[in-house]
Amino acid sequence: MRSIESAEATGGNVGIETTDPMKNTNSQKQIAPPVNAETATVSRYQIYRQTRTGTYTVEFKTDSPAVAVEAFLNQSPAFEGGELRLWNDREQRVSASVEWSTEKTDFGFPVFNRSNVFHDRLLGLIARQMQVREEIREEIQHSFRMSA
Repeated sequence: MRSIESAEATGGNVGIETTDPMKNTNSQKQIAPPVNAETATVSRYQIYRQTRTGTYTVEFKTDSPAVAVEAFLNQSPAFEGGELRLWNDREQRVSASVEWSTEKTDFGFPVFNRSNVFHDRLLGLIARQMQVREEIREEIQHSFRMSA
């Protein structure tokens, strides 16, 4: 801390500037840790998977929207018809979820169909871009196999 010491402290030399390395110039507010230790380590996006008992467990955490969307699209439920949710911790809301519908096969068996519902427009656009990229990749692989 830089200060002008009093005449007594400087041996009668008034106005001499000294530096005290033991004093901290940073305010406590700037260097204080967050009030809650959990909030310091919580990632922006978390994928929650419903268990058979109805509780939700965190399966994946990231701060990247693209990585979160990719993980959400690849995440499987804990059981048929189980819920998946992509939680945005910063905005405190569900950004994406899974909806299930059942259809009967030709043999009469019920089959679950998964629909990804994005409540956040940006994440929905990222998901669509990933799907288009995957379709292009599959088309290239198919045409490569046909030419070989």
